[in-house]
Amino acid sequence: MIVELLKGKSHLAIVQKVNNEGEGDPFYEVLGLVTLEDVIEEIIKSEILDESEDYRDATVRKKPAPLSAPLRRKEEFSLFKVSDDEYKVKISPQLLLATQRFLSREVDVFSPLRISEKVLLHLLKHPSVNQEVRFDESNRLAAHHYLYQRSQPVDYFILILQGRVEVEIGKEGLKFENGAFTYYGVSALTAPSSVHQSPVSSLQSVHHDLQPEPADGARLSAYCPDYTVRALSDLQLIKVTRLQYLNALLATRAQNLPQSPENTDLQVIPGSQTRLLGDKTVPAAGPNHGRPGLPAEESPGRNPGV
Repeated sequence: MIVELLKGKSHLAIVQKVNNEGEGDPFYEVLGLVTLEDVIEEIIKSEILDESEDYRDATVRKKPAPLSAPLRRKEEFSLFKVSDDEYKVKISPQLLLATQRFLSREVDVFSPLRISEKVLLHLLKHPSVNQEVRFDESNRLAAHHYLYQRSQPVDYFILILQGRVEVEIGKEGLKFENGAFTYYGVSALTAPSSVHQSPVSSLQSVHHDLQPEPADGARLSAYCPDYTVRALSDLQLIKVTRLQYLNALLATRAQNLPQSPENTDLQVIPGSQTRLLGDKTVPAAGPNHGRPGLPAEESPGRNPGV
Protein backbone atom coordinates (compact mmCIF):
# COMPACT_ATOMS: atom_id res chain seq x y z
CA MET A 1 0.00 0.00 0.00
CA ILE A 2 2.80 2.44 0.84
CA VAL A 3 4.40 1.79 -2.54
CA GLU A 4 1.16 2.67 -4.29
CA LEU A 5 0.77 5.87 -2.28
CA LEU A 6 4.39 6.90 -2.86
CA LYS A 7 3.88 6.76 -6.59
CA GLY A 8 1.90 9.96 -6.23
CA LYS A 9 -1.10 8.79 -8.18
CA SER A 10 -3.38 9.10 -5.17
CA HIS A 11 -3.43 10.29 -1.58
CA LEU A 12 -5.83 7.78 -0.12
CA ALA A 13 -7.33 4.37 -0.78
CA ILE A 14 -10.80 2.98 -0.27
CA VAL A 15 -10.96 -0.27 1.69
CA GLN A 16 -13.58 -2.67 0.37
CA LYS A 17 -14.58 -6.24 0.95
CA VAL A 18 -16.65 -8.63 -1.10
CA ASN A 19 -20.04 -9.22 0.42
CA ASN A 20 -21.57 -12.41 -0.86
CA GLU A 21 -23.98 -13.03 1.93
CA GLY A 22 -27.57 -13.76 1.09
CA GLU A 23 -29.09 -14.20 -2.28
CA GLY A 24 -27.98 -12.33 -5.32
CA ASP A 25 -24.63 -11.43 -6.82
CA PRO A 26 -21.71 -10.51 -4.57
CA PHE A 27 -20.86 -6.78 -4.23
CA TYR A 28 -18.13 -4.59 -2.79
CA GLU A 29 -18.87 -3.14 0.63
CA VAL A 30 -16.87 -0.03 1.64
CA LEU A 31 -15.22 -0.37 5.04
CA GLY A 32 -13.26 2.88 5.21
CA LEU A 33 -10.34 4.96 3.95
CA VAL A 34 -6.58 4.47 4.20
CA THR A 35 -4.16 7.41 4.01
CA LEU A 36 -0.38 7.60 3.97
CA GLU A 37 -0.53 8.72 7.58
CA ASP A 38 -2.34 5.52 8.53
CA VAL A 39 0.33 3.44 6.83
CA ILE A 40 3.14 5.28 8.62
CA GLU A 41 1.38 4.82 11.95
CA GLU A 42 1.28 1.08 11.36
CA ILE A 43 4.98 1.04 10.49
CA ILE A 44 6.17 2.99 13.52
CA LYS A 45 3.57 1.37 15.77
CA SER A 46 2.53 4.75 17.12
CA GLU A 47 -0.34 7.17 16.66
CA ILE A 48 0.21 10.51 14.97
CA LEU A 49 -2.03 13.25 16.41
CA ASP A 50 -2.94 15.96 13.94
CA GLU A 51 -4.80 19.18 14.76
CA SER A 52 -8.28 17.71 14.64
CA GLU A 53 -7.35 14.66 16.67
CA ASP A 54 -5.57 16.78 19.25
CA TYR A 55 -8.59 19.06 19.61
CA ARG A 56 -10.94 16.12 19.86
CA ASP A 57 -8.67 14.48 22.41
CA ALA A 58 -8.58 17.63 24.52
CA THR A 59 -12.33 18.11 24.48
CA VAL A 60 -13.25 14.50 25.08
CA ARG A 61 -10.69 13.26 27.53
CA LYS A 62 -10.34 16.33 29.72
CA LYS A 63 -12.88 16.24 32.49
CA PRO A 64 -14.20 19.48 33.96
CA ALA A 65 -13.15 20.28 37.47
CA PRO A 66 -15.79 19.47 40.08
CA LEU A 67 -17.69 22.38 41.57
CA SER A 68 -16.46 21.50 45.02
CA ALA A 69 -12.82 21.84 44.01
CA PRO A 70 -11.04 24.73 45.77
CA LEU A 71 -10.33 27.75 43.64
CA ARG A 72 -6.73 28.49 42.80
CA ARG A 73 -5.34 31.26 44.96
CA LYS A 74 -4.79 34.44 43.01
CA GLU A 75 -1.42 36.09 43.18
CA GLU A 76 -1.13 39.40 45.01
CA PHE A 77 -0.34 42.20 42.58
CA SER A 78 -1.59 45.18 44.59
CA LEU A 79 1.97 46.50 44.64
CA PHE A 80 1.64 47.30 40.94
CA LYS A 81 -1.78 48.94 41.21
CA VAL A 82 -1.92 52.42 39.73
CA SER A 83 -3.06 55.08 42.17
CA ASP A 84 -6.50 56.63 41.83
CA ASP A 85 -4.96 60.01 41.00
CA GLU A 86 -3.12 58.52 38.03
CA TYR A 87 -6.33 56.96 36.75
CA LYS A 88 -7.94 60.41 36.70
CA VAL A 89 -5.40 61.76 34.22
CA LYS A 90 -6.82 60.63 30.90
CA ILE A 91 -5.85 63.51 28.65
CA SER A 92 -3.57 62.59 25.74
CA PRO A 93 -0.31 64.51 25.18
CA GLN A 94 -1.66 65.94 21.92
CA LEU A 95 -4.87 67.17 23.57
CA LEU A 96 -2.88 68.52 26.52
CA LEU A 97 -0.67 70.58 24.20
CA ALA A 98 -3.68 71.84 22.23
CA THR A 99 -5.41 72.83 25.47
CA GLN A 100 -2.37 74.74 26.70
CA ARG A 101 -2.03 76.66 23.44
CA PHE A 102 -5.74 77.43 23.28
CA LEU A 103 -5.87 78.81 26.82
CA SER A 104 -2.68 80.86 26.47
CA ARG A 105 -3.78 82.40 23.16
CA GLU A 106 -7.57 82.66 23.39
CA VAL A 107 -8.34 83.19 27.10
CA ASP A 108 -6.90 86.42 28.49
CA VAL A 109 -6.61 85.25 32.09
CA PHE A 110 -4.30 82.41 30.99
CA SER A 111 -2.16 84.50 28.65
CA PRO A 112 1.65 84.31 29.07
CA LEU A 113 1.56 87.82 30.58
CA ARG A 114 -0.28 86.36 33.56
CA ILE A 115 0.65 82.65 33.67
CA SER A 116 3.78 81.26 32.06
CA GLU A 117 3.43 78.35 29.65
CA LYS A 118 5.46 76.10 31.96
CA VAL A 119 3.22 76.79 34.95
CA LEU A 120 0.08 76.44 32.83
CA LEU A 121 1.22 73.06 31.53
CA HIS A 122 1.96 71.91 35.08
CA LEU A 123 -1.50 73.05 36.16
CA LEU A 124 -3.26 71.22 33.30
CA LYS A 125 -1.47 67.99 34.19
CA HIS A 126 -2.83 67.97 37.72
CA PRO A 127 -5.36 65.13 38.35
CA SER A 128 -7.88 67.42 40.07
CA VAL A 129 -7.96 69.70 37.02
CA ASN A 130 -8.72 66.92 34.52
CA GLN A 131 -12.26 65.72 35.12
CA GLU A 132 -15.01 63.72 33.44
CA VAL A 133 -18.79 63.82 33.64
CA ARG A 134 -20.63 60.58 32.91
CA PHE A 135 -23.99 61.22 31.27
CA ASP A 136 -26.93 59.31 32.75
CA GLU A 137 -29.37 58.48 29.96
CA SER A 138 -32.02 57.40 32.46
CA ASN A 139 -31.96 60.77 34.25
CA ARG A 140 -31.03 63.60 31.92
CA LEU A 141 -31.66 66.19 34.64
CA ALA A 142 -29.37 64.59 37.22
CA ALA A 143 -27.63 67.01 39.55
CA HIS A 144 -24.12 66.06 38.40
CA HIS A 145 -25.04 67.05 34.81
CA TYR A 146 -25.17 70.72 35.80
CA LEU A 147 -21.79 72.42 35.52
CA TYR A 148 -23.24 75.84 36.35
CA GLN A 149 -26.63 76.91 37.65
CA ARG A 150 -28.04 80.38 37.40
CA SER A 151 -27.52 82.53 40.51
CA GLN A 152 -25.59 79.74 42.25
CA PRO A 153 -22.16 80.98 43.45
CA VAL A 154 -19.13 79.21 41.97
CA ASP A 155 -15.38 79.65 42.17
CA TYR A 156 -14.14 77.70 39.15
CA PHE A 157 -13.49 77.94 35.42
CA ILE A 158 -14.41 75.13 33.01
CA LEU A 159 -13.14 74.37 29.51
CA ILE A 160 -14.97 71.64 27.59
CA LEU A 161 -12.55 69.29 25.83
CA GLN A 162 -14.98 66.65 24.55
CA GLY A 163 -18.76 66.33 24.58
CA ARG A 164 -21.80 68.58 24.23
CA VAL A 165 -23.47 70.95 26.69
CA GLU A 166 -26.67 72.99 26.72
CA VAL A 167 -26.47 76.64 27.77
CA GLU A 168 -29.58 78.44 29.03
CA ILE A 169 -29.16 82.20 29.24
CA GLY A 170 -31.11 85.37 29.88
CA LYS A 171 -34.51 86.05 31.38
CA GLU A 172 -36.09 84.57 28.28
CA GLY A 173 -34.36 81.25 28.93
CA LEU A 174 -32.75 81.06 25.50
CA LYS A 175 -31.05 77.72 24.95
CA PHE A 176 -28.26 76.69 22.61
CA GLU A 177 -25.69 73.92 22.42
CA ASN A 178 -21.92 74.18 22.63
CA GLY A 179 -19.16 71.66 22.07
CA ALA A 180 -15.43 71.22 22.46
CA PHE A 181 -13.17 74.15 23.39
CA THR A 182 -15.90 76.37 24.75
CA TYR A 183 -15.26 77.81 28.20
CA TYR A 184 -17.27 79.22 31.09
CA GLY A 185 -16.65 80.92 34.42
CA VAL A 186 -13.82 83.31 33.54
CA SER A 187 -15.26 85.86 35.97
CA ALA A 188 -15.07 83.28 38.76
CA LEU A 189 -11.28 83.48 38.50
CA THR A 190 -11.10 87.26 38.21
CA ALA A 191 -13.75 88.28 40.74
CA PRO A 192 -12.40 91.08 42.98
CA SER A 193 -10.62 89.83 46.08
CA SER A 194 -7.87 90.96 48.38
CA VAL A 195 -5.37 88.58 46.79
CA HIS A 196 -5.70 89.85 43.22
CA GLN A 197 -3.32 92.28 41.60
CA SER A 198 -1.73 92.87 38.24
CA PRO A 199 0.78 90.17 37.21
CA VAL A 200 3.34 92.92 36.52
CA SER A 201 4.43 93.97 40.00
CA SER A 202 7.53 94.98 41.83
CA LEU A 203 9.46 92.84 44.26
CA GLN A 204 8.23 94.88 47.21
CA SER A 205 4.57 94.57 46.25
CA VAL A 206 4.88 90.82 45.78
CA HIS A 207 6.72 90.44 49.07
CA HIS A 208 4.30 92.48 51.15
CA ASP A 209 0.98 92.18 49.35
CA LEU A 210 0.61 88.61 48.07
CA GLN A 211 -0.22 86.92 51.33
CA PRO A 212 -2.59 83.93 51.69
CA GLU A 213 -6.20 84.49 52.59
CA PRO A 214 -8.15 82.17 54.93
CA ALA A 215 -8.53 78.69 53.46
CA ASP A 216 -12.31 78.86 53.63
CA GLY A 217 -12.30 81.69 51.08
CA ALA A 218 -14.83 83.66 53.11
CA ARG A 219 -13.22 86.95 52.14
CA LEU A 220 -13.28 86.17 48.42
CA SER A 221 -16.11 87.69 46.41
CA ALA A 222 -18.49 85.05 45.12
CA TYR A 223 -19.30 84.87 41.41
CA CYS A 224 -22.89 84.02 40.49
CA PRO A 225 -23.39 83.17 36.80
CA ASP A 226 -26.50 84.41 35.00
CA TYR A 227 -26.68 81.24 32.92
CA THR A 228 -27.03 77.48 33.32
CA VAL A 229 -24.76 74.89 31.70
CA ARG A 230 -25.92 71.27 31.54
CA ALA A 231 -24.23 68.21 30.05
CA LEU A 232 -25.88 66.54 27.05
CA SER A 233 -23.34 63.70 26.73
CA ASP A 234 -20.24 62.32 28.40
CA LEU A 235 -17.84 65.19 29.02
CA GLN A 236 -14.11 65.55 29.38
CA LEU A 237 -13.22 68.95 30.77
CA ILE A 238 -10.66 71.16 32.47
CA LYS A 239 -11.79 72.61 35.82
CA VAL A 240 -9.60 75.26 37.46
CA THR A 241 -10.61 76.69 40.84
CA ARG A 242 -9.84 80.25 41.91
CA LEU A 243 -7.25 79.07 44.44
CA GLN A 244 -5.50 76.98 41.81
CA TYR A 245 -5.49 79.96 39.48
CA LEU A 246 -4.05 82.26 42.15
CA ASN A 247 -1.34 79.72 42.91
CA ALA A 248 -0.47 79.67 39.21
CA LEU A 249 -0.15 83.47 39.28
CA LEU A 250 2.12 83.25 42.31
CA ALA A 251 4.24 80.56 40.69
CA THR A 252 4.68 82.65 37.54
CA ARG A 253 5.72 85.69 39.53
CA ALA A 254 8.15 83.63 41.56
CA GLN A 255 9.76 82.40 38.33
CA ASN A 256 10.12 85.94 37.00
CA LEU A 257 11.65 87.39 40.16
CA PRO A 258 15.45 87.45 40.60
CA GLN A 259 16.79 84.85 42.99
CA SER A 260 17.27 86.50 46.37
CA PRO A 261 16.51 85.73 50.03
CA GLU A 262 13.65 88.25 49.96
CA ASN A 263 11.46 86.31 47.55
CA THR A 264 11.80 82.96 49.30
CA ASP A 265 8.82 83.91 51.46
CA LEU A 266 6.30 83.31 48.66
CA GLN A 267 4.06 80.37 49.38
CA VAL A 268 1.11 78.49 47.92
CA ILE A 269 -2.26 79.75 49.11
CA PRO A 270 -3.71 77.24 51.65
CA GLY A 271 -6.56 75.08 50.52
CA SER A 272 -5.48 74.73 46.90
CA GLN A 273 -5.05 71.25 45.49
CA THR A 274 -2.34 72.36 43.10
CA ARG A 275 1.25 72.62 44.32
CA LEU A 276 3.08 74.88 41.92
CA LEU A 277 5.85 76.38 44.02
CA GLY A 278 7.63 73.25 45.21
CA ASP A 279 8.22 72.94 48.93
CA LYS A 280 8.75 76.61 49.80
CA THR A 281 6.21 76.93 52.59
CA VAL A 282 7.87 79.51 54.84
CA PRO A 283 5.08 81.95 55.85
CA ALA A 284 5.49 85.60 54.90
CA ALA A 285 4.79 88.52 57.18
CA GLY A 286 3.07 91.77 56.38
CA PRO A 287 -0.42 93.24 56.12
CA ASN A 288 -2.78 92.57 53.25
CA HIS A 289 -3.70 95.49 51.02
CA GLY A 290 -6.66 95.75 48.67
CA ARG A 291 -5.82 95.62 44.97
CA PRO A 292 -7.90 95.97 41.81
CA GLY A 293 -9.03 92.78 40.09
CA LEU A 294 -7.54 91.49 36.86
CA PRO A 295 -8.97 93.30 33.81
CA ALA A 296 -10.84 90.34 32.39
CA GLU A 297 -14.56 90.46 31.76
CA GLU A 298 -16.89 87.67 30.88
CA SER A 299 -19.94 87.95 28.69
CA PRO A 300 -22.52 85.18 28.28
CA GLY A 301 -22.57 85.81 24.55
CA ARG A 302 -18.81 85.60 24.17
CA ASN A 303 -17.54 83.24 21.50
CA PRO A 304 -16.45 80.46 21.90
CA GLY A 305 -17.62 80.23 25.52
CA VAL A 306 -19.68 81.90 28.16
